[in-house]
Amino acid sequence: MRDTCPSTLSPPALPRDLVSRPDLRAELDSGAGRALTLVCAPPGFGKTVAVAEWVRRGAATPFVWLSLTAEHDDPSTLWAAVLAALRATGAAPPTDPRRTPAPPGGRPRLLDEVLAAVDALPGPVRLVLDDAHHLRGRETAEHLRLLVRDHGPSAQVVLVSRIDPPLALARMRLTGELCELRTDRLRFSERETVQILRRNGLDPTRNQAATLHRRTGGWAAGLRLAACSLHRVHDPDRFLADFSGDDHSVADYLVGEVLAGIGEDRREVLRRVSITDPVPAALAVELCDREDAADVLDELGREIGLISVAPDRADFRVQELLRSYLEADLHRRSAGSVSALHRRAALWWDGRGRPAEAMRHVGRTGDPTFAGGMLVRRGARLVAIGDRAALRDALRLSGTTTVARTWAAALSAQDNLVRGDRDAVAADVERALREGHPAAGSELAVLLTATARLAGLAGSVPTTPEPLPDDPSLAALALAGRGAVECLTGTFDAGRADLATALDTARRWHLQLLEAQCLLLLGGAAWAVGDLREAAATSAAALHAVADGGWAGSGLAVGATAVAALTAVERGRPEAALAALDGVATCEPGDLDPVLSLALGVSRGAALFDSGERAAGLLALQQARSDGAGHDVPAALATTSALIENHVALRLGYTRAAATAAGRIEGTPGARGERLLLRAWAETAAGSFGSAQRCAEKILDPGVPRARPATLVEASLVVANVAVRRGDRPAARSAVRDALDRAATMDLVRPFVVTSSSVRALLVDELMGEGVRARFAARVLAVPRGGSRPVATTLTEREQDVLALLPSLLNLDEIAAELTVSVNTVKSHVRSIYDKLGACSRRRAVLAAHERGLLRRTPSPTHSRRTRNPHVTRPG
Repeated sequence: MRDTCPSTLSPPALPRDLVSRPDLRAELDSGAGRALTLVCAPPGFGKTVAVAEWVRRGAATPFVWLSLTAEHDDPSTLWAAVLAALRATGAAPPTDPRRTPAPPGGRPRLLDEVLAAVDALPGPVRLVLDDAHHLRGRETAEHLRLLVRDHGPSAQVVLVSRIDPPLALARMRLTGELCELRTDRLRFSERETVQILRRNGLDPTRNQAATLHRRTGGWAAGLRLAACSLHRVHDPDRFLADFSGDDHSVADYLVGEVLAGIGEDRREVLRRVSITDPVPAALAVELCDREDAADVLDELGREIGLISVAPDRADFRVQELLRSYLEADLHRRSAGSVSALHRRAALWWDGRGRPAEAMRHVGRTGDPTFAGGMLVRRGARLVAIGDRAALRDALRLSGTTTVARTWAAALSAQDNLVRGDRDAVAADVERALREGHPAAGSELAVLLTATARLAGLAGSVPTTPEPLPDDPSLAALALAGRGAVECLTGTFDAGRADLATALDTARRWHLQLLEAQCLLLLGGAAWAVGDLREAAATSAAALHAVADGGWAGSGLAVGATAVAALTAVERGRPEAALAALDGVATCEPGDLDPVLSLALGVSRGAALFDSGERAAGLLALQQARSDGAGHDVPAALATTSALIENHVALRLGYTRAAATAAGRIEGTPGARGERLLLRAWAETAAGSFGSAQRCAEKILDPGVPRARPATLVEASLVVANVAVRRGDRPAARSAVRDALDRAATMDLVRPFVVTSSSVRALLVDELMGEGVRARFAARVLAVPRGGSRPVATTLTEREQDVLALLPSLLNLDEIAAELTVSVNTVKSHVRSIYDKLGACSRRRAVLAAHERGLLRRTPSPTHSRRTRNPHVTRPG
């Protein structure tokens, strides 16, 4: 037998900063009984350490460890070394090869001795072959295959390798014979990153740990090298932000461990593709001037592991530290070639209709002329996409040229649009027009027009739609701008249609900013036309889109909050409105657009009043009026503000304040119905019921223009109130039904909550019916007046059963029969209910019970013999 080459027969000592990984040990344990356990990852991912910890901590199972070198890529040397390792650990006795019979099937004698020694062991054993990537020869591969196939159940064969061994791994994976740990499992988590830094005597912040984890990708070697360097720096945050493969210690490791053995021609491929991440296969061919560039990257991915290959080989990603080292190396060799490669990448992406990716490379070419040309051709599309960072890089490179100044103004206009500063948007658009002189129909002209329209700076749009650009992102932006003006001027059907089309395009092309803008505008339009369910859903979606895009605290966020709060108020949910408004409580009114400030103030004032804080509500409404004074306000918002403040002031007895609020919409176009409503309320407060009736009837005339659909509901309630005062109960009930039918389609609750108690009592009669009206009446009655519910009233079980039947058409005799008790017992319970609820009639008792939440579940089954009204329930 030939002498064996030097081998390491024991696992390496565990590092002092070891982070124990019990989940990996459990996965390695699961390899017992399988043909092969494979631990495969690039250098520095902690393969050997993980397996070493596993075998050292698994004291119950003996192990044989052999660290391989290139000299073991010979079957005789390999098996002699394995036998020596078995004997050195005492796991197998010495044997005399001359006395060993020939192995079956022509199996190599030394391999047969290894298998016989393993089979002779009294219990299970772990046979670990570390650095198995050295086994590359065809003959060695065949011997390895025989070992994996023929070893007995007592042995767990573990290969630790940088690359896949030449075995039928796919077949073993399908049959369940393979246990494997790869890069994704060996990669350190962010929590483990914190642990390894702390074991190195460091105390990182969460942001520092997250930054290092992101820079290294959880690569164990990179983490340890960074930990060593962190002890020597004074500014950890800056070090971590700049930490790259060009760091001296990292570079030494990469050159000595990862890139060793890679020829210069293949290193050049890596250098050239390092300027971009990820790199598409076709771009790799363009950058390297090699048709086989993708094949080279594929091979390197298998050899060094630090290159991720997409399943279809369409894209490649070089690990961040390795990529940054290669990019720095490329720059040291030839800075000019770096600029040329970025130029080629920019043109390649631009030719494929990907301006955002192209502009990222434009900013790194160092060529102002090239950057200016790309801005002219693609700037408008980039603004529509919402990619600010790439544009700013190109702008910085372009310097102070006319092109740069023009696009700086256009970009600033978009930024101010997001912030909600309309005055600044107007100034930026004017500056861009003055600097750039864009031709009509050009992409820049379309962009600036759409920006101005989205900011509410345009008073109208042509009746014939303008031609849309070919680029879908810019076309969507133009449509959104047109829709914004249409909604602002009251052409809601056309505006909502245009905005919906723009939203669909924005979602299809992943234009996140435009999506948020469209959702905000659609939510506001839905609120204005009284589609409160749609307004609630769309404003919620807008808030999610704003949060996902990182625009919290922007004008977009404030606008979506205002729509959500106004909608919640009108749906009878003041607590929800106040909760939404808490998110923008830190905004100073002077920092907000006046229209947004007004919307926030109106919703807050109404919500406070409806929650029982009446004086605070009126003060908030008056402050909102002051904030919006002297500014153009959409008709729906202006009339809503005036009506709410007027009604609140009248309820509190402040007639002068009510008159001041009413004067705000004196000249508002299309608001004659709202002005008549204000007069009707004033006449009612003065006791002039005939005049109030005539005003309300005019409002209900289809020919009278109104800014708000809710005005019709309010007018019907005025008619009902006047009829009640005159003792005309049939007319009052008819008017209440008309109001309920109109409000139910809008989900408009608030008018019924703030109306007079006498009108509200009529809602009880509607509970006996079926259908939408009855369900909506029950919902309205369930909303408490003035915020918190009255002090809970305790009713006996029998009183609750009687109360549950009071909204029905049953008389007291029939209720007695229903409950199988005497009519006198029912009368006694009714008197007790009236007394506890402070009611003087059956209708008032039912109203009070609804307002106290006492009608929320059906009566006891033992008392129910007839089908009861499903809308009348009592509390459980």
